Amino acid sequence: MTELSESIDLQPITSQPPNHDLDVSSQPVIPGYSELPTVPSQVTDYLPLSLCTMLYCCLPIGIFAVLYSIRVREANLVGDQTRAQRASRIACVLNVLAGIFGVIITLATVLPKIFCGFEHSNC
Repeated sequence: MTELSESIDLQPITSQPPNHDLDVSSQPVIPGYSELPTVPSQVTDYLPLSLCTMLYCCLPIGIFAVLYSIRVREANLVGDQTRAQRASRIACVLNVLAGIFGVIITLATVLPKIFCGFEHSNC
């Protein structure tokens, strides 16, 4: 038993970790890099919404919304903020129009069946 206790350095277990007095309030300075390069803010492209409105609401308006959403992505990649913002507004308006048109068409087809009944097709 004495050989085992001599080969292992037994130390008492403390409840607190050792304090090494590290200063984490300052960051290291890299010579030659005073500022990090800024990434231009990305404009919202509404592509997922455009795909949904194209598939579920109104196909013709949705196609144009998808095309303008793709223009937003292209303008974001190039870094042209004004073109991206303009295309983003147009894509948003087209999505809203397609959504409203889809709701109107759905109500126009469903409401007569509800009020007249599904059996009577003469309404």
